Amino acid sequence: MNVTEGSYKDFFRTIFGAGKFDPFDYQSKLAEADELYSLVNVPTGAGKTKAILGAWLWRRLKSPETVGRRLVYCLPMRTLVEQTRDVAKAAIERLKDLEPERFKDLTVQILMGGDVNIEWDSYPERECILIGTQDMLLSRALNRGYAMSRFRWPLHFGLLNNDCLWVYDEVQLMADGLATTAQLDAFREKFQTFGQSKSLWMSATLDRSWLRQIDFAPQVDQLKALELSDSDRSSEVLSRRLQAVKNLAIAPGQCRLPAGLAAFVKENHQAGTQTLIVVTTVNRAREVYDEINKVYGKTESKGKAKGLFADQPAEAEIQIELVHSRFRPAERERWRELFKKETSLPNGGRIIVATQVIEAGVDISSQLLITDLAPLSSLVQRFGRCNREGEFTEANVFWVDRPMLEKDKEKLFEKVELDDKEKEKIAAPYQWEDLAKAQELISNLHSA
Repeated sequence: MNVTEGSYKDFFRTIFGAGKFDPFDYQSKLAEADELYSLVNVPTGAGKTKAILGAWLWRRLKSPETVGRRLVYCLPMRTLVEQTRDVAKAAIERLKDLEPERFKDLTVQILMGGDVNIEWDSYPERECILIGTQDMLLSRALNRGYAMSRFRWPLHFGLLNNDCLWVYDEVQLMADGLATTAQLDAFREKFQTFGQSKSLWMSATLDRSWLRQIDFAPQVDQLKALELSDSDRSSEVLSRRLQAVKNLAIAPGQCRLPAGLAAFVKENHQAGTQTLIVVTTVNRAREVYDEINKVYGKTESKGKAKGLFADQPAEAEIQIELVHSRFRPAERERWRELFKKETSLPNGGRIIVATQVIEAGVDISSQLLITDLAPLSSLVQRFGRCNREGEFTEANVFWVDRPMLEKDKEKLFEKVELDDKEKEKIAAPYQWEDLAKAQELISNLHSA
């Protein structure tokens, strides 16, 4: 079968097994437009990963001169790398089944801590999909590659600055790395490269002003942006997601402390459903997790560190999980199963306590979402983890104002006015001003 004989819709269905659903209008535009877009600003759950993979593959097949032979997919978190890798590998395997000779050399390579492929640079003439974290990829593009011999730095520097399409996803989480991406693109434009070397930035809360860096500033206003069209918004799948009911309200004051939050969760969690709690710091996540286990009568397992409880069997009355950035790879691997849609819930349902690692790119949905106050871009991402596909007739989101640890109770809980040091402590790792802006914006909203 020649996968290029039909339309892009046929191609998209073939590689992603999309069933009865065609690609969304914005996904088709990304693949078929004469000029490649630079900004993609679409809501969570709209299929940005498939949009990029499908567009790059289609362009390499139909008009290879429009994109580089290497797709460099740069992400801010390991969990996002793993999910993107799975989607890419499944698509490539389908292509190889259909046309083994044409796609035999097309590979998906990973660059992240603990998993660095060292063979992709041996065949610079081959098409390749590189998926990695920003520390690994940007350091190589800057000729300072992490986790590699300095004698090989120039090799990766050359390969990653020529004949590539750089895609930066979930850019709101990239911090200082985002400025680096803009500067690198400006340098490639200024000094010229071999082949097409373009950049594309994606987020559900994208603001082009974030890219207004010294050498890139003159180009920012001319960047071609892609958003959902009226056709997208009226499609069966997206309209259901965009119109999903997500009632929004401030959580009771008791939720500022872990014990009060745990009591509120038990009062509102419904059996057979999933509840997601997103908090600001690892320490608060641990305390909330411990308190929830207490209110549900769970006990600590012997021989385990404080705060770790026995794994709950599938038939358990309720499953309580803790997710944050300090777990080992073995525990992280288990999350992949946990986040799969087909993973069944126990009769009592599941409660997940997480930090920002759950914030973006994780295809997980809850009927009840409780989140600590965060900058608006982070809140928007978190809201996307509630009633994600409009599968519930009603779902609820609560936000917690000025969250704190139990040890702060005596000193800070009753204070109305805080000094600058106290504000900094409660807001960390964010800035107090950003939280104040977010609070002002969502205080009068009743829907997320």
